[in-house]
Formats: sequence, C-alpha cells, structure tokens
Amino acid sequence: MRRTVAVSAALAVLAMLAAVHMSASNDFGVTIEFYRDAHKQAEMMAAAGVRWVRVDLAWSTAEPEPGRYDFVTWDRFVDALEPVGIRTLFILDYGNRLYEDGLPPSTASGRAAFAAFADAAARHFRGRAAWEIWNEPNLPQFWAGSPDPAAYVALARAAAAAIRREDPRAWILGPSLGGGTFDFKYLDATFALGLLDIVDAVSVHPYGAAYPEAAASFYDEVRRRIAQYAPDLDIPVVVSEWGYAAEGLGSEKQAEYLLRALETNRRSGIPLTIWYNWQEPITPWHSFGLLDVRGQPKPAYLALKSAALRERRDESRRGQDTAPRRPHRRH
Repeated sequence: MRRTVAVSAALAVLAMLAAVHMSASNDFGVTIEFYRDAHKQAEMMAAAGVRWVRVDLAWSTAEPEPGRYDFVTWDRFVDALEPVGIRTLFILDYGNRLYEDGLPPSTASGRAAFAAFADAAARHFRGRAAWEIWNEPNLPQFWAGSPDPAAYVALARAAAAAIRREDPRAWILGPSLGGGTFDFKYLDATFALGLLDIVDAVSVHPYGAAYPEAAASFYDEVRRRIAQYAPDLDIPVVVSEWGYAAEGLGSEKQAEYLLRALETNRRSGIPLTIWYNWQEPITPWHSFGLLDVRGQPKPAYLALKSAALRERRDESRRGQDTAPRRPHRRH
C-alpha cells in the first residue's frame, strides 16, 4: 500500500512537470543562509534552473565597528554564482548593536548609519547585485518591537537614495511583506507614505496561501492597490520568498506544491519567484528545503532539475538567451 501511494505521488509530480515553464521571463531563485557554504553548490543550483539567490547581507556582520565595512563573507557567493549565470539579491537587514541598541533604525542618526551601510554595500557590489530593504518588517520578530510602516518607509527612502548614488541602475525591492495572513493594512500604509516612489518592484511573501493557487487573488489585490496609489507607474510584483514545509505535507507533496506555485506565478505574471529555501538548516525551519540538512536532493529539487533540463532543451531549439533578467519598473 505504501509503495502504491508513493508511486501515485511521483506520477502526480511528473504530471505537473508538463505544465511548468521555467523561462527567462519567469525567473526562479532560492534563499540561502550567509553562514553556510552554499557557494560550493553553485553548479547544483544552476542545474535546477536557479537564476537568483537571495541572502541576508546582515548589517551587524558587515559593519563590526563604526564606519568599517567588511563584505568578504558575501564576496564568496557573488564570485561563485556569477560564472554559472546566477544573480544575487541581497537583503539589507536587521539591527546593529552599534546603533540604537540593535533595534530597527527609527531616528535620523540611525537611518543615516543604515544608509551609510547601504552605500558601502552598493559601492562594493556595484552592478553585481540587486537589493531588498529589510525582511518582513511587518512582523514583530523581524522589526523588533512593534512594526512601524512610517519608520520602514523612512529607512527605505534613505537606503534607496544611498544605493542609487553608488549604482544608478540598481534594482531595489520592498517592502518584503510577510506573515501567515495577507497584511494589506501594513501594505496600504507603506504605499500611502510613498514607498512606490522608492522601489522598483513590490516584494511579497504569500505564505498566507493555504495552497499555491490561492496566491493568485492576493497578487491581483496587491496590483489593485498599486494602481490606486500610483496610477502612473507600472510596478511589478515579485515573490521574494515563499515555500511549503515537507512536514505535514510529505516530500512528494511539497514538490507538487512547488511546481503548482511556479505555474500559478507564471499565469499571474510574476516575473521572479524565490523559494524558501535551498537547504534545510537544523533549526528552526527544518523541512522547507530543496536539499535536506545533509545536502541531499529532495523530490522538490529533482522535479525542478527535470523541468529545467526540459526548458533548456526547448530554449536551445528556439535559440533563446537564458541569462537571468531584471523585471524593469516602467514609468
């Protein structure tokens, strides 16, 4: 009986592969942890169609002393990923004990320090990375204390200005909206405060979708709000983090959900989907990965690799460029 169920699940995943299109107009990426050795797995990522990697560029690590910046931790990722055609999306995030007791910056001096950090990072990686300002600032566990849309937008404004001074063509994302429900109240507040004049794309994390297809109506609602607050701008919606844990679903069902999510996003015109996550850590989110904690491929990885192989064959026949692309904001 167990073998029959496993075979049926595998057949369901294979059937989903027929509908999945991993094309350059619908890029796929993964989240990695900066403290691990994911740079050694660059070719394995590329084989599965990964074209972006999203990773924390942690302020507290990058600026260990006031005004002294060290990006060697992240150089290894960019240096390893670029040769196989994978772009890096850095998340500028979290507090630094050197400023405001490590809390999210909420004063002019704290914002200036964060902007200086963003400036240094953009100068160091000019033309080699995209940028997301903070991670899930609408959640207390990531915006320590109480989420504050006004403080976030002020911080995003300062950081984005600093980035653009160093790299005028930089691609900047926000607000990295997260949570198990769709937080439209926070999103509306940031839009009303001018976030859409700051970012090139609105980044969301649709964990509130109980099943992949449920995210489509969420995207429609986000776009409706963009049109309401910025009718003269055409700003893309990107998914900078999303995933389903194998725990509770099972590994085969997780693979199916991943493929269904990619198909949902393709149909919804989402130009970039970044999956959480690449490899499972020991704790706390231990069953979201495409690889297990030992670095062994799970069914989700194998399904992606099969889809990527088929897409490369199709692109070769069509003679298409497979380089990762940046969804542009159009005025």
